[in-house]
Amino acid sequence: MEPQSYRMNEGAQADDGHDGAPTTSQDLSEDRLFTYAIARGDLAMEPGKLASQAIHASRISLLKFLRRHPDRSDEFISMNSCGSAVTLRARHLADLERARDEAERAGLPWALFTDSQHVMAPHFDGSPVTTMLAIGPAPREAMRHITRRFRCV
Repeated sequence: MEPQSYRMNEGAQADDGHDGAPTTSQDLSEDRLFTYAIARGDLAMEPGKLASQAIHASRISLLKFLRRHPDRSDEFISMNSCGSAVTLRARHLADLERARDEAERAGLPWALFTDSQHVMAPHFDGSPVTTMLAIGPAPREAMRHITRRFRCV
């Protein structure tokens, strides 16, 4: 079996080293950080598939956060957490793309995950299919203008 592939974009992480996320430890305290995984509702993914896609996208978004805040990795490991995770549902791909664009403009870490090499009828025939957008970790307030239009899974 071929390994699962992903495509991700760099979001708004400019070469100036600022990704729009807060920079003080108080603003980045673990209990205030959230990662939102937003699934495409039109794909009607089974719970296991949806969970794996949310994990894939969230890991990439977390890595992008850690690229800008490498000092946080030891803290996250020692606390056994890097914030709360919430899974939401969008209607279709255009909703994910709009949310991605808004996250980019807000300077938030994000990852758009594209599944491929997996067959699960009717939507997954092995061709690349964009399934999930993750935004964060970041304070909930920084993402609310994006996430408030989606419902929890």
